[in-house]
Amino acid sequence: MKNSLIRSTGYWVPDNVISNDELVASYNAWATRFNTEHAAAIAAGEVEEVPLSSSEFIKGASGIERRHVYEKSGILDIDAMTPRIPPRAIDEVSTQAEFALKSVRIALDKAGYDGSDIDGVIVASSAQQRNFPAVACEIQEAIGATGFSFDMTMACASALYGLHMANGMIRSGQARRILVCSPELMTCINVHSRREVHFIFGDASAAMIVEADDGKPGGWDVIGTHAENKWSSALRSDYGFINIAERTVDPDFAPHLDQDGHRVFKDVVGFAPQVARRMMEGIDLAPADVRRTWLHQANIRMVDMIAKRILDRDRTDDNAPAILHEYGNTSSSSVVMNFEMHSDDMAVGETGVMCAFGAGYGVGAAAVRKRP
Repeated sequence: MKNSLIRSTGYWVPDNVISNDELVASYNAWATRFNTEHAAAIAAGEVEEVPLSSSEFIKGASGIERRHVYEKSGILDIDAMTPRIPPRAIDEVSTQAEFALKSVRIALDKAGYDGSDIDGVIVASSAQQRNFPAVACEIQEAIGATGFSFDMTMACASALYGLHMANGMIRSGQARRILVCSPELMTCINVHSRREVHFIFGDASAAMIVEADDGKPGGWDVIGTHAENKWSSALRSDYGFINIAERTVDPDFAPHLDQDGHRVFKDVVGFAPQVARRMMEGIDLAPADVRRTWLHQANIRMVDMIAKRILDRDRTDDNAPAILHEYGNTSSSSVVMNFEMHSDDMAVGETGVMCAFGAGYGVGAAAVRKRP
């Protein structure tokens, strides 16, 4: 049985940035207009007044100060509050595939490979632009890879679910070198008119090249992976192809897209560290032996608490770095970005743990050790 390793990673974020102040100004303008237009109904108790937001509220609730976004003007336009992305012709590369390729090519260049060296492509992200053909097939064609390709989603844990699958396929001999990419255009999913969530997401693309160990130095040994679910609809997006059929029965039907933030926090802070620790116990990895953990960037309080429960010690910027302040929640790409930014300083032989968690609830964990 072959051991697997992460040969390289790459990430890319757009140049467009929205600060908390910019986002709050847009949201508050929309909320004020809504409250003014519905003043009579609000006074009569028929409509709830929309609360205002503030930069202080956002930073206190999440640790986020700004976010990089694919398209900025539509998000800040109170008549749109969603990115403006023009449709493309069927023979053009899709928006999400193009977004993915930004990080894919970085990871390939770092590894010294081209697409023909890849025999499996997994697009692991919170949502795919279309139902079929798979975005992974398009990326496979664009880079000249062979073998299999498929899309999969497990929300914010998707990248580590992809790593878990790649690790298993390589160890069993089904593949030699797999590209796992996570193009997360989360501002297209977000509801920028809801105070509870309008600030959460940013856009980013990340990629990993996972391969069989052939003795070549460098990279990171994958010494353990684990994925586990516990069903919950507390964090849910119902956008999908059935919506058209549902509206034939109820033209006013609006797909559910929201979260019960307090419930998600409580449930996931308890569940995610358990999954990571089960993975660690299975490979005899003690918390004291873990130099660093790279966590999904949901919000800073979750990062603090989950890190402490994985490591059995308080979180520091060294043992569990955070990138929320700059990028916001970029869903499954965040754990790969975090690893990419905060792993070069680790010594050969040192071990770290990745952990990502999200809707489902799905939790993915991986232990990696720096190679000579």
